[in-house]
Amino acid sequence: MATPVLNPSAASGSGLPEHLDLVYHESEPYPRRVPLRAAYADLRLPEGTPGRPFCYLNMVQTFDGAAVVEGTAFTIGGDADHHLFRQLRVHAGAVLYGAGTLIHDDVIVTTHPYLQERRAGQGVPPNPLAVVASTACDFPDEVFQRKFFTRTDFGKLMLTTAQASDARIEKIRAAGVPVEIVAAGDDGRLDVRAVLRRLGEAHGVRRLLCEGGPRFNVALANAGLIDELFVTTALRAGMEPDAPRLFASSIGDRRLQVISELRYQTSAGVQEYYFRLRFVV
Repeated sequence: MATPVLNPSAASGSGLPEHLDLVYHESEPYPRRVPLRAAYADLRLPEGTPGRPFCYLNMVQTFDGAAVVEGTAFTIGGDADHHLFRQLRVHAGAVLYGAGTLIHDDVIVTTHPYLQERRAGQGVPPNPLAVVASTACDFPDEVFQRKFFTRTDFGKLMLTTAQASDARIEKIRAAGVPVEIVAAGDDGRLDVRAVLRRLGEAHGVRRLLCEGGPRFNVALANAGLIDELFVTTALRAGMEPDAPRLFASSIGDRRLQVISELRYQTSAGVQEYYFRLRFVV
């Protein structure tokens, strides 16, 4: 397998390869080298419908399965992973998160400048809409200092249920984020089907990217709403046996089918694996 040649920026510390190795694809020739700049940017993802946007999940994990290390997912993957997850956003009308991600990490929805130009040329905003779903909008005060509230280069939306008090909703709106009410499920928690339906019908979202977290992934999976999964596996051990996995609790015995596998490898060996998958029906 060919080894990617590092571009000049790699020598200065960015760590970005020019190419990745495509080692498997269900419908394209392999093995071959794929330019990093195009690896996920040139995907042809299906479009959904107003009632059911096409929903694809992107997550990162350690080799032993931890989706969070020292309280965050961002530091698990390297620069190549960070480049790819921003690429995946180019296809999305919106990027969806559970409230836990905003509380414990942050929500920043941007793609690369060259992909922002592509989106603008297609008549859509340069960056997707950032959407946080929360049953009751019960956020500590420090959350309002997150970049989700302070950045102005992407649109924002909070979806919640009637459990959220008027005071909590007004506090979010006062921070510059629109709030809309959707239905709760029988368990009283926010109904993820209602979330997708609202985004499709009211906001025209046909492709929805979900970036977690692990508890929210469970709700999506149990509702049968995940059409494809993009999972980066970093060759490191999390060393945190109680850390959340991609799914924080059981979603049943669900087999996966590989659509494609990319690898980032250097003269030092394989650094990361990038899987595109779907659940076997």
